[in-house]
Amino acid sequence: MRKDIILPAVAAGAGALGFGLRRWQLSSGFEPDTGLAIPGAPAAAALVACSAALAALLLILAWGHKERMGWERAFRGARNCSVYMTAMVLAAFLLLGSAGIEVLAYPGSLQTAQAAESWGVRTAATVLPPLRILLCLGGCPCVLLWSRNLYRGGEGGKESLPLLELCFLFCVWLVSNYQSCAADPVVMNYIWEVLAICFSLLGLYYVASYSFLKEAHPRRTVLACLMAVFFSLTAMGGGLQISELLRCGFSALFLGGHAALILQEHPAEETAEESISAEQKETEDNA
Repeated sequence: MRKDIILPAVAAGAGALGFGLRRWQLSSGFEPDTGLAIPGAPAAAALVACSAALAALLLILAWGHKERMGWERAFRGARNCSVYMTAMVLAAFLLLGSAGIEVLAYPGSLQTAQAAESWGVRTAATVLPPLRILLCLGGCPCVLLWSRNLYRGGEGGKESLPLLELCFLFCVWLVSNYQSCAADPVVMNYIWEVLAICFSLLGLYYVASYSFLKEAHPRRTVLACLMAVFFSLTAMGGGLQISELLRCGFSALFLGGHAALILQEHPAEETAEESISAEQKETEDNA
């Protein structure tokens, strides 16, 4: 069974369903007058059930992938794979587009920040948007550098700092999201975006662990990445800003692609003696 195709497709399909359920929740799950969530609303219950069912299904299907591998072997399927590289280039330009939208929106957000009564709110709303812009701009070349190393099969994937930059971007986004949602008493207004950011950050952390550790945790990585795909697509149905939509799209592409690589069949790594013997045999055949 091609789990490297089936599991990401299941997560993406569930995410499309979650997108529709989220739109349904916005239209029928809140009281028109007060904006409060309606207790027992079918759309909210369906979203929760869909999330739990997907998590259980992915855990069962990915349970057999417990062999720990280094990054060279885990991401070997990216070598000379044009589909992978195309997805990563698109993901990189989604970050670049997110930065551009943030630049255009910054003057308006700055005026809103200056009108806030709290000094902390004014400071956060003034500092965090430029930081997000810089990290999104830096994230574009970081994605291209990391994916190019995997595509070419080079050594640049070891202790890769570009992956840490992406982790920092999502940390800042999580702080920004908390700063904007902390005063909202209706959790259902923002919980799906929070879950998308948290699982994306967790997925990036586990992908980065392949670069910095000799052996990482494949089941945890696959589960975090594919749940990030689901929650990112679900959150996109919740009326996010365009810059946030683009970042959710980046998360779905980047993490879904790397989950697919980890789920592929991985041939055993050659030992040094086997590699030398193969080279000697090739030399003899050529002679």
